[in-house]
Amino acid sequence: MNDEVTEYPSTEVRTIAEAAIWAEQQYGGNPALVSPGRILSFTDYLAAAKAAARGLMAAGVKPGDRVAIWAPNSIEFAVSVLAIQLSGAALVPVNTRYTAREAADILDRSGAVLVFTVERFLGRSYAEELRVFHRDSPELLAHLPRIVDIGEPDSPRLLAFLAKGRSESERELEQRIGQITPDDIATVLFTSGTTGQPKGAMLRHGALLRAYWTWGGLLGVRPGDRVLLSNPFFHAFGLKVGLLLSLVHGVAAYPMPVFDAGAALDIIEQEGITFYPAPPTVFQSLLADPTLPSRDISSLRVAVTGATSIPPQLIHDMYDVLGFDEVFSPYGFTEGTGVATLTRQGDDRDTVATTAGRALPGIEVAVLRGDGTTAVPGETGEIALRGYNLMAGYLGKDEPFLDSRGYLRSGDLGVLDERGYLKVTGRIKDMYIVGGFNVSPAEVEAVLQAHPAVQAAAVTGMPDERLGEVGLACVVRRPAAEVTQAELDEWCRGQLANFKRPRSIRFVDSLPLNASGKVMKEQLAALANSR
Repeated sequence: MNDEVTEYPSTEVRTIAEAAIWAEQQYGGNPALVSPGRILSFTDYLAAAKAAARGLMAAGVKPGDRVAIWAPNSIEFAVSVLAIQLSGAALVPVNTRYTAREAADILDRSGAVLVFTVERFLGRSYAEELRVFHRDSPELLAHLPRIVDIGEPDSPRLLAFLAKGRSESERELEQRIGQITPDDIATVLFTSGTTGQPKGAMLRHGALLRAYWTWGGLLGVRPGDRVLLSNPFFHAFGLKVGLLLSLVHGVAAYPMPVFDAGAALDIIEQEGITFYPAPPTVFQSLLADPTLPSRDISSLRVAVTGATSIPPQLIHDMYDVLGFDEVFSPYGFTEGTGVATLTRQGDDRDTVATTAGRALPGIEVAVLRGDGTTAVPGETGEIALRGYNLMAGYLGKDEPFLDSRGYLRSGDLGVLDERGYLKVTGRIKDMYIVGGFNVSPAEVEAVLQAHPAVQAAAVTGMPDERLGEVGLACVVRRPAAEVTQAELDEWCRGQLANFKRPRSIRFVDSLPLNASGKVMKEQLAALANSR
């Protein structure tokens, strides 16, 4: 596919729901979803999603309603996503690392009417946690959405849900599908904002479909490819680059609930995986696995990996040791439908290692100075986007999100070169990224400062070889109050997902403040190291 091809191949296909029907017609009996001992063809995939969509209709879900999924990667997760899209509702994914409090906050603010979840995963029962939280904290979760267990394909709750759906006619479902428009909201992805409270970015059917059809074409994926999906489906990368791209390009998807390097290598070797989109830490783990030299992973062809900074040696190793023919580096953020730039087939290794590529067709990427004017090539400024890919806005918020020139500002710093290739150099916002997940310092600070022994707290990210960044918290105790790092860590454990909890907590006499009373975050690391 060349850069000029931007439209979906059929003018009859305008939404994700219509794309699913088109994909079934194109790819039919080819494998679509694969897990140990189980294969769903594209025909099976659509049939299962339609049955679940009718279950949603029987449960009273209306077009425009929000339906959440709080579950690990699985075939059932993928089917539930497509069912939501077919029903005309909007998907709200919920991070599996969230505590019940954090998940309840997303469910409450999204107004989710139903949640697909699991009764048991890694020692937790998400469904039971929600029930208990609703019982104990009705002021925080006034309305408990209907819970449907998708932990197993034959779970009693799921079977009962599907059985009720049989009362809904196929014709009514087809009418719903026909009424969905490209501007209707397909997904609401909650992302941390500068205020610390996650905001729900509303992403449209048409934008999502065009973006990931284009992305897949630029990557060179093709029907019959096999993709390993260890990126969590609650994240834009796993959900869109994984599930949506695979659906429209006829790629067989292999959901992996929990990443493990040895298990990933098993799947790659045994199933002939050809495509693997994952963060740099995943490929570093594969390279470090002691069994790698004895593995036959020659099927690997296409990889996508990205971060603010990728070690150049990793890119070389992905070509030379893991054997990929093409490695791609992207840039994007949730409010821009997850896409903005991408390296291209044939780009040299240094370009892949040091840049995030150039803009996708139909998307304008600019670097802006502080006064809003456009920076010249080589000049650092704030990365901003214009194009079809911009979100419809934040759920429940009417404030404008574009600047006076129609740009969506990212809060990230970057520089464009003479070729139009983007290098991301940092973030204006305080937010940092732990293993691919955004963390808002304000949210962590609020939890720390709620402890009765804490007077003030400031949180920032610090470099970490494995995760990219981890949290550092500087804490000021209240006069005469005593609290240990272990006690604060335990305090955070019950209120924050593990990736949000500070890796290091240091006690200080005072926080470094500027003349206006704001904490100077850039001084926190030095302050902590001086203790």
